[in-house]
Amino acid sequence: MAKQKTVTAGCKLTNGLIIEVGGRSVELNGANASNIIGGHGITYNVDADFFNAWMEAHQDRDMVKNGFVFAHEDAKNTKAEAREKTGNETKLEAIRPDDKANGVSTAKED
Repeated sequence: MAKQKTVTAGCKLTNGLIIEVGGRSVELNGANASNIIGGHGITYNVDADFFNAWMEAHQDRDMVKNGFVFAHEDAKNTKAEAREKTGNETKLEAIRPDDKANGVSTAKED
């Protein structure tokens, strides 16, 4: 019996993502995972055919086009891509209290 091909997925969405294809679903770890790389949750041993079918079905979605969800057969490549994409912003990041450029300021004490 041939061994099932798997991929290691990276997901930078805040709460991860549940991907579904043909009645099956897999939960991808996100930026809220306990072990993240470059802001990406890493999920190991995702069925490669399943993941590729999901990617093809959702290729026009911003999360795919902008590289917030991706995978490689070799976990080292997934981790490397996650590190490369550290600066990619999903626009779901927490507000920094000192981010004056976006109109954020701390409250003044009376």
